[in-house]
Amino acid sequence: MKPLMLTDIDDTLIQTARKMPPDATKILAANNAEGKPLSFMHPWQYDFVQWALQHTTLIPVTARGIESFKRVQIPFQQSAVCLHGAAILRPDYTLDLTWHAQMQNALHAYQARIPDLLQQILDLGLSLDLQLRGWIEGIADWHAYLVIKSIQAKTEELEVLWQHLQTQLDWSGFYMHQNANNLALIPNPVNKQAASAEIIRRHQIQYGRVPILGLGDSTSDLGFMRLCDFAAFPPQSQIGRQLL
Repeated sequence: MKPLMLTDIDDTLIQTARKMPPDATKILAANNAEGKPLSFMHPWQYDFVQWALQHTTLIPVTARGIESFKRVQIPFQQSAVCLHGAAILRPDYTLDLTWHAQMQNALHAYQARIPDLLQQILDLGLSLDLQLRGWIEGIADWHAYLVIKSIQAKTEELEVLWQHLQTQLDWSGFYMHQNANNLALIPNPVNKQAASAEIIRRHQIQYGRVPILGLGDSTSDLGFMRLCDFAAFPPQSQIGRQLL
C-alpha cells in the first residue's frame, strides 16, 4: 500500500517568483484570482510532486481557501484540507459535508465575533498609523478566520500591531499565526492537526496502517506533522530557521 503523504503547498511545494533566484527556471504552479501567474515550482520540485502523485497518497493541507486551492495547478487526486483545517474537500474538490457540519457547529459562536474583531484590528491599525488590509476567509458567508497584511509588505508593521493587539483587544478563543507578511487570527477549533487526524482516521479505516509522511514550512504545520511517522521541511522555511 502506498504511503500517505500530508503536505502543505505554499513555500513547501511551490512559491512566488520573488522567493526564487531571478535566473531560475520557473514552472507555473498557481494563478491569482485574476488568472495571472502567481506561484511557481523549480524543476526539481515539479519532479518531486510528480513522483509523490505516483507513489504516495498525496493529501494537501493548506491555509488556502477553496477557490484559491482550485487555482493550484497540481493534479491532486485525493481529499484536501483547506482553510487551516476548517474545510475538507472530497477528491472532486467538493465540500465534505460531514466535516463542514462539525465545523459549523464548532464555529457558531464565532460568526459574529470574526467580522467584529477584523474591524477592531483595522481600526487599531489606523490609530497606530499602520498601512494594513484585512479580510475574512471562509465558505460563502460562513466565517473561518481572519487575515491581516501590511499593504507595503512591511512585516515590522505586523509586529507593532501584534504588540498592541495583545493588550488592547479581546481575542480570547483565537490563536495567532504569523509568517512573513501574513498575520492570521484563527478560532481555536480550526487547525490543520484536527482535520489531518480525521483524514488519517478515514484512510486507516479503508486501507489500514501505512507509513505517514508530513511536509510543511510553517509553525502552523507542526501540529499535523506531529501526527506523521516522518516529517520534513525546507531549510529556509519558518520551521527551518527556528531549528537549524
